[in-house]
Amino acid sequence: MQETGNADREELPDLQDVKVRGRSLRSWVVGAGVVALAISAAFGGLKKAADETPQVTAGTPVDAGQFEVTIQRVVVVADLKPLFSPDEGGALIGVVTKLKVTDDTGVTPPSDLIRLIGVPGIKDDDPPIGTTSLRDQTMSPVLTPEYGEDVAYVWKLPKATELPKEVKLTVQHFEHIDDSVLDHHEKWMPDKVAAEGMAAVKDNTK
Repeated sequence: MQETGNADREELPDLQDVKVRGRSLRSWVVGAGVVALAISAAFGGLKKAADETPQVTAGTPVDAGQFEVTIQRVVVVADLKPLFSPDEGGALIGVVTKLKVTDDTGVTPPSDLIRLIGVPGIKDDDPPIGTTSLRDQTMSPVLTPEYGEDVAYVWKLPKATELPKEVKLTVQHFEHIDDSVLDHHEKWMPDKVAAEGMAAVKDNTK
């Protein structure tokens, strides 16, 4: 009598055991992944351009949340009497910006909005010694919403004989918090670097 039950079936090989041109399929997949990573690394890696920190370009506005910041120039000067003076044998370096408040409330420029990075004699997290309006030389001016104001951030350089020809700087981004956990008031808080880049330094000490 002919058997009507299911005959033993040949088991299919596992995927990793399948051979292609003498190599397992798994080795082909791994190899392709390595090549893809190598090519990606050559062109800057897998990080999306949108995740990269935007570059500071002189004259181009930067969205810093609470502010629209335009870096105009970086200048070294011997003195800025009566507002600011360097230590003996030193000089002053100023980052001239155009600031526009995007909020509906006036505010003084925050000291951590601009930072100089890698400048000898200035720590990366050093705040400026002060800010001033170029229009009327007001220190720590109150910025009017939606009105662009030329504001200089000023630091001391320890040696007037060793002046940088270019500097790296960053622009801090501020995030709007609707309801602060601490005091239950809305406020603007620093949250990330909005932009960074190199800027040439103009020597006005002579």
